[in-house]
Amino acid sequence: MKKMRKAVSILLAGCLVLGLSACGGTKNAAQDAVSQTAAGQKEDGGTAEPAADNKTADTGEKVEISFSMAAYSNEVDGWTAMIDEANRQLEAEGKNIAIKINKVPCTGWPEYYQKVITQMAGGSAPDIGRIAESYMPMLINKGQVVDLTDYMANDFDMSQYYEKTFENSAFADGRYYGLPSGLNYYLVYYNKDMFDAAGLEYPSADWNKASSFEEYKNMAKALTGGEGATKTYGFSAGPYMAAVGMFNKSLGGNNVFDDNGAPTMNDSVSKEVYAWFDEMLRVDYSMPRPTDTKVMGAFDMFKAGRLGMILDGTWWLGAIKDIKDFNVGIAAIPSGTGGEAFTSQFVDSFVIFKGSKHEAEAWEAVKAIMSTPAFQALAKTGVGGVPVAKDVANSVIDESLGSAVDENGKKCAEEGMNHTIKVPYNSYYQEADQKVNNVMDEWLLGKISSDQFAENVQQILVDYAAKDASQ
Repeated sequence: MKKMRKAVSILLAGCLVLGLSACGGTKNAAQDAVSQTAAGQKEDGGTAEPAADNKTADTGEKVEISFSMAAYSNEVDGWTAMIDEANRQLEAEGKNIAIKINKVPCTGWPEYYQKVITQMAGGSAPDIGRIAESYMPMLINKGQVVDLTDYMANDFDMSQYYEKTFENSAFADGRYYGLPSGLNYYLVYYNKDMFDAAGLEYPSADWNKASSFEEYKNMAKALTGGEGATKTYGFSAGPYMAAVGMFNKSLGGNNVFDDNGAPTMNDSVSKEVYAWFDEMLRVDYSMPRPTDTKVMGAFDMFKAGRLGMILDGTWWLGAIKDIKDFNVGIAAIPSGTGGEAFTSQFVDSFVIFKGSKHEAEAWEAVKAIMSTPAFQALAKTGVGGVPVAKDVANSVIDESLGSAVDENGKKCAEEGMNHTIKVPYNSYYQEADQKVNNVMDEWLLGKISSDQFAENVQQILVDYAAKDASQ
């Protein structure tokens, strides 16, 4: 994810958007909020004019670099502020380069991607842009983005950033094809008052000695009570592939796929994780099921004091400070055996698109966008998730949580950035993941066992892998 008051009030909305986009989710954002564009900016998604071939920064003429972004109404101000600051940095450095924003109206990343590649096919490719992590494998495989590895080796100090954020889907076969635009990852938020009333110790905030599956299950059971609309639940977590993969890792298993890329979601480790969920869902009834969250979502239940613990993303950081009815703690996510815990990261990327007529200048523009002042400008708007620049990220977390969380909890939230693992996106992961989520209720509602669901997940992945291999 700075002494930035504005950031704390609206980080929730921006971070939520990033979390969804990283997962490939569709956004239904109104487009009328972006109807007015700054001078020189495009918003039709297809008419950005490429700069003349013979113009370079060395000639003394200003080179315009087109920056393509999805024009979601709740994000425009944030990315615009970042680009404006990047332009100030370029000017201060005496670079004859100006970044112009090309706003692409769209309802989600699939439409955005199609519009960008249409521009590329028509010879009017944007120079640079931001793209969801789930699309990076496809962009790399199709040769639609520039390999940045050599640029970075000669002219980029990665130590200024959380380096694990570079280990995302823009990093393939030892090469870098994008730079991280922001970060979201999982944490456990818990109701300290419920723990105190039950006489329970808080879950561990130490990522290297996290509370185990068994400890979380026991805490969840002890925090559960009541009936009907007033029932309180102990723990909520979504058993999505990104979550199961990180839990598998803490048990020494695979993160969805083995080292050869073959799916392993029906192995003994994956089944152990699904069985852990199953005990809380159908034995202890300490975890709400889809029917329980139909009227009130899990995070709303947490805010209402009806849920003791929730495993969810950093996109909720800005909402925590608004909870006034009880004290909130932050803990490391569960670890299978109580050792190191791992948390899945969601990292979108800044890229240079193939077809840019000013690749060298585009790299200078990307560097300016990655500058500390540019990340500070973005953070003030609450857009983009947790900044990946170290000197910006920690203060954003501190300001976002305010006095709602003690220093131990803030430290835990910050330390989580050092325990992230990448979601193993490949050319079919996103589509397969959506299909898995669509059939998940069959298990959550008790129609099939957790082992049967694991087998179903495996078959979905195997089918997609076979289809992918045949293409």
